[in-house]
Amino acid sequence: MNETISAALLLIAAASSAPAAAQSSDPLQDLAKQMVRSIDFDLCLPIDSIEYEALGKHAVIKLVTSTAIASELPLRSVYVDIRGVNVPLRRIWRSEVSRNGDRFEQTSFYAVPIQFTKKSGRLLADFTGERRGFGIYSFGPTIYDDDAPAFVRLDAYDSPGEPDDDALRKLLIREYPDYFSS
Repeated sequence: MNETISAALLLIAAASSAPAAAQSSDPLQDLAKQMVRSIDFDLCLPIDSIEYEALGKHAVIKLVTSTAIASELPLRSVYVDIRGVNVPLRRIWRSEVSRNGDRFEQTSFYAVPIQFTKKSGRLLADFTGERRGFGIYSFGPTIYDDDAPAFVRLDAYDSPGEPDDDALRKLLIREYPDYFSS
């Protein structure tokens, strides 16, 4: 069964079992409170071909992790599984674990080679403790539509290099000013 469909069915089942009195006007917020763990995902591409080259053909992934179990954070590792091969991602930065009601949250950023996002594969995380292989996102050849920058879609020689730290810092300050300042 498709993971997305499985997750949707699990979420629907959890929502339908919630007591009516506990539900607020935002059903997604109610649902998030009932899940043991969740990870929100954001993929940030370079702004142009110059930044693409300076970043060593990498993008940045922002993850916001939430769990009901404090000892599960920080994440142990984040990686891309391509045909059974787990490729660890370079962590750029992570926040301290904070408490938000009965949830524990942490934000983290990773560099991911763009070539991995164009192949059939999955973005996974291992929590501290027992939970391994937590599915975050499925990549594939159709991830980038015609609106994506040509340098990302069409680069036939997209073997990654090392990201330049200054270029990475500029992207983080520009795209995530709530976390990074100049």
